Amino acid sequence: MEVHEQTIEELAAERARRQAQSARWDVNIMIFVYAILATLILLRLENVATEIVAPVGASGLFMTWFMGWRRGKNLYRRFYEQELQEFQGLYQTGKAEVVKEPPLSPREREVLDHITSGQMNKQIAFQLGVSEQTIKNHVTNILQKLNVDDRTQAAVLAIRQHWVSPGSEIKRVTSELVA
Repeated sequence: MEVHEQTIEELAAERARRQAQSARWDVNIMIFVYAILATLILLRLENVATEIVAPVGASGLFMTWFMGWRRGKNLYRRFYEQELQEFQGLYQTGKAEVVKEPPLSPREREVLDHITSGQMNKQIAFQLGVSEQTIKNHVTNILQKLNVDDRTQAAVLAIRQHWVSPGSEIKRVTSELVA
């Protein structure tokens, strides 16, 4: 098994990027999206011309994208500083270990992210568009590769090692609200 060593800055940047990506679409932005949709529906119900409704919708979508982009950028900076301080603290106290990525395939990491958010095999299979048996096979491989006994231990290890996106539970709840 090959261990990919990274500099503190690279590792902090990678973790900060993951955290910012999952946290940038918060509840406030989702409320804004619903407000735009409600406005567009009301305008159409009042028989307002498409020439007016279309620009309102387009500007609303642009504002949503811009708010998410700006929030992600700000979160990235904050998370990067936090991660960098954490790693520097570990090296200063002598508690640093070789930090490595999990020995999982990209698909297994995706399944682990879903497991960490509390989803069951059937839910994961539905969201990923594969059979439940395929997910069971992935879970078995994950448990073996991480040398753990069950899904809970795998989730705890993944969270402690920052292998999964923080805020997975928030993403799951938000996706259920949209669906």
